[in-house]
Amino acid sequence: MSGLSERLGVRRTRRALLGGGAGAVATSALVALIDDAGLAQDQATPEPALVTYTLTASEFDWALMDDVSVRVWGYNGQMPGPEIRAREGDTIRVTLENDLPIPTTIHWHGVTVRPEMDGVAGLSQAPVEPGQSFTYEFVAKPSGTRWYHSHTDPAIQVPMGLYGPLIIDPASTTERFDREYTLMLAEWDLELTPEVATGNATAGPGDRSLRGGELGADFFLVNGRMHGGIPPIGIAKGERILVRLIHAGAIPHPVHTHGHSFAVIATDGNVVPEVARLTKDTILIAPAERYDLAIEGNNPGVWMVHCHIEHHMANGMMTTLWYDGEQPAGPYAGFQDTSASHSDDSMTAIGTPSSMDGMEMSPEAVAPPAATQSPVDGSTFEIAMVDDRFDPTSATISNGTTVNWVNKGRNWHSVAAFDGSFESGHIAPGEIFAHQFTTSGRYQYLCKHHGMQGMIGVISVNVSA
Repeated sequence: MSGLSERLGVRRTRRALLGGGAGAVATSALVALIDDAGLAQDQATPEPALVTYTLTASEFDWALMDDVSVRVWGYNGQMPGPEIRAREGDTIRVTLENDLPIPTTIHWHGVTVRPEMDGVAGLSQAPVEPGQSFTYEFVAKPSGTRWYHSHTDPAIQVPMGLYGPLIIDPASTTERFDREYTLMLAEWDLELTPEVATGNATAGPGDRSLRGGELGADFFLVNGRMHGGIPPIGIAKGERILVRLIHAGAIPHPVHTHGHSFAVIATDGNVVPEVARLTKDTILIAPAERYDLAIEGNNPGVWMVHCHIEHHMANGMMTTLWYDGEQPAGPYAGFQDTSASHSDDSMTAIGTPSSMDGMEMSPEAVAPPAATQSPVDGSTFEIAMVDDRFDPTSATISNGTTVNWVNKGRNWHSVAAFDGSFESGHIAPGEIFAHQFTTSGRYQYLCKHHGMQGMIGVISVNVSA
C-alpha cells in the first residue's frame, strides 16, 4: 500500500514539475513551492509561457474500484481527464481530438475566454464531429481552481465522464502549502450506458421511473473512484495542506472531515480575504462549485473524510485523512500495511488507478466485540449482509462447512479475508457469495466497500468461540 496518499487526486509537494506537451499533465511553477530552508523560492515572475495539451475524447473501460468496472466516455483514457495547469497570464492551447461516436466540445468553466473559445455547441462553435479535431487557445485567467467539461449534450456527456480539473496558479501569492490535492466529486448512473447515450438502447427502468439525472445515481465518486479505490489524503503533523474540491456532478454533497476543521480560502477559484474566511468541518458543495480548503496537521491519526448524506458515503464517497506513520485505531488496521509511509514527494495525475492489491493482510487482527453465533454442525451456514453490517458478525463452524454470504440490503458489498484466503467480487443486492472452509483457524474478513464503517466479521473453524 506504499504511496497511497499520493495516488489520490493530484498531489503537489516541494518538488516542482515543470513543462508540458501533448497529452501530458503539465504544470508551471507551483504556489506551494518552498525551499529546504522553508523560504519562498525565487519570487521573480517568469515570462508568460505557451502551455500545450491534447485531449482525446473516447470510450473505454474504467474501474471504479477493484471489482467494479464500467464503460465510460473520458479524456486520454482516464476519468476525470488529466489536469491542465498553467500560471496566470500563460497561453493555454488545447487540441481536442474526438474519437467518440457523437459530436462534442469543451467548455472552460470559470475561465475568461473569447466567445468562440467557450465551447458551447451551437452558441459558441459548431460541435466537433467524430474523427475531427478542434484547437482551443486562450490566456490563463483568472487564477484559481477551474475545470473543464463537455458542453455538447452535457446532460449525457458530463455524467458519462467528460470532465477534468484546470488549475491556474497566481502570478504571486502569500499562501504556502506542504501538499496539495484535487478532489473531483461526481455520481455514476449504472443505467446510463454508451448504448443509451447514443440512442441505441432505451433507458433502464430506474431512469425511466425516476427521470434519470440526479435521481438515477447509483454510485458516488471521488476522482472517478469509490470506496477502497479512493486512496487517502496524506498529511504529516505540523503540515498545512490544500484540498481543492470540484463538483462535476448533479447532486449537492456535504463534505465532512473528522478530527479537523478547515478554512475556506477560495470559492469558485476566487480567493476569500482572510477577514471573511469561514472555519468549518462540513461544507455543502453544489454542482459546478469549487472550494479550496486549508487543513492544518494538528491532530495525528487516521480520519474519515466523506459525504455526510449517508447513502452517498455507503455507496462510494468516502476516504481518509491519513497522517504519515499512523494507523487506524480500530480493527480496520488489520487490513493495512503497517509499514506504509505517506511521506514521499512523488506526484500522480488525477484519475490514476489505485487498488488494494499488494496490501499486507494480518490474520491475527482482533475482531470487534460482537454477538457470537452458536457452533454449527452441517454443510451450509448463512451470513446476511444488511446495510451495512454482517448478521451474525461472528460464527463458529465445523470443517467442510460452506458459508453463504447473502446480500439482503440495498447496497453493493464484497467479502475479503484479512489473510487473503478468500475474496468475492462485488455482491449486488440479492446475490450470494459462497466459500467452503476446510482448514481450522480464525478468519477475519471485511466488506471492502464498508470496512472503514465497521463492516467486519470473524469465522472460527473448529476453534472454540
